[in-house]
Amino acid sequence: MDRVRRRIATASALLLALLLFGASAASAAKPPARRPASIFDDPFFRERVLAGLDRLYSMDFPAAEAKFAEVERHFPEHPAGPLLRALVPWWRLLVDPENSSLDAVFLAHIERSLELSKRRLRKDGDDTDGLFFQAGASAFRARLATYRENWMRAGLDGRRALKNMRRLAKRDPGNDDLAFGVGLFDYLVEAVPQRYRWLRPIARLFPKGDKARGLAELRRAAQHGRFAGVEARYALFQIFDQFEGDLPRASAELIQLRQLYPTNSLFHVAEGRLYARWGRWAEAGLVLQEVAARQVDGAPGYSGAVAEEALYWLARVEMGQRRYDGALEYLDRLEFLAAERTYDAYYQAVGRLRRGMAYDALGRRDDALRCYREVLAMKGGGDAHDRAKEFLAQPFAG
Repeated sequence: MDRVRRRIATASALLLALLLFGASAASAAKPPARRPASIFDDPFFRERVLAGLDRLYSMDFPAAEAKFAEVERHFPEHPAGPLLRALVPWWRLLVDPENSSLDAVFLAHIERSLELSKRRLRKDGDDTDGLFFQAGASAFRARLATYRENWMRAGLDGRRALKNMRRLAKRDPGNDDLAFGVGLFDYLVEAVPQRYRWLRPIARLFPKGDKARGLAELRRAAQHGRFAGVEARYALFQIFDQFEGDLPRASAELIQLRQLYPTNSLFHVAEGRLYARWGRWAEAGLVLQEVAARQVDGAPGYSGAVAEEALYWLARVEMGQRRYDGALEYLDRLEFLAAERTYDAYYQAVGRLRRGMAYDALGRRDDALRCYREVLAMKGGGDAHDRAKEFLAQPFAG
C-alpha cells in the first residue's frame, strides 16, 4: 500500500471527519431555539476565523497565526483560541507528516483546549461550546495518533469525539457545516473496513456507517457549508480518488480547490499526482514541474514531503513515456532532498526502486540489481520491498 493510501486509511478509520469546523461550527449559521450564547454568535470571532482559515489554506501561516492569536487574546479562557492556534502546526505537519518536530507545539495547544473545554463542562455538562471544542481537540489528537501509530490513544479520542458530535447533531440536524463531520464519518466507517481488513477491529469502536448517505452529506457541506466547505470538498476528492477510483469526479473537486487556493501545496501536488495516475502525462508534468519550481523558490508549504512527492511523480511521468534518462535526473534530485530528511525513509526507498527499474529499462542490469538490494536494506517504502524482490528475480521490462 503506498503512503498516501495508508495515511487516508488509518486517519479515516479514526474520524478524519472531525476537524474543528466539521464538529465545532454547528451553531454558526442556524442556531437552535433557546440555545445558550455561543462563541459562534460573536461577529469578532466569525470574522477572524474565516479570515484565518483563508490564510491557512493559502499556506500563509504567519497571517493565519495572527488571526487565530487575536481570537485567543480576545477570549483568553475559551477553548476556541488554543484549538485554532493548533491548526497552524497541524497544516505544517500535513505538508510533512513524518516530521515529528511540530508534535509538541501542536499537542500543547490541543491540551490547553481540552482543559478549557473540561472546565466549561464541569460547570454545565450540556455546554455547547465545551462539547464542540472537546470534540474538535479530541479528533485532532486522534489524527496525530494515527500518524504516530498510537492506536489506543487514537481509538479512545476518536470515540469520545464521535460521542460529542452525535449529541451536537441532534441539537442542530439541519446545519450544513456539521454535515461534513457526519457525512465523512458515515462514508468512511463503512468504506475503510471493506478496503482494509486489518482496520476492522478499530472500526468496531464506532457505530455503523452508510456510504451513500455520507456522500450526500459531504456534497451538502461542500456546496453550502460556511466553515467546512473546503474540508468537505477535499474529502470528496480523496474519496473519489482513493476509494471510488473515479478520477474524473476526483479531478472536478480538485480543480475547484485549486482555483480557490492556487498556493496550497497539498492541492497542487495532488493535482499532478492525479493526472499521472490517470496517464495524462503532459498535464501531470506541467503541474508537477510548477511544484518543483516553487520548492526551489522557497515558497511556503513546498518543502519536505511535498517537494519529494513532486519529484517522485515527475520521475514516474518520464518513465510512463519511456524517457528513462529523464527519470534518472529527477531521481537524482529526489535522493538529494531525501538524504537531508533522516526521519522519512519512504521516498528514499521508492525512489531507489524506481532508479533500479530505470536502469533495467536501459539495459544496466548490474546497476539495477544493486538498487533493488539497497531497497531491501531500507526501512519504509510501502510495497517497495515486494517489488524489489520481484525485479531481482526478473528484470523490469519497461
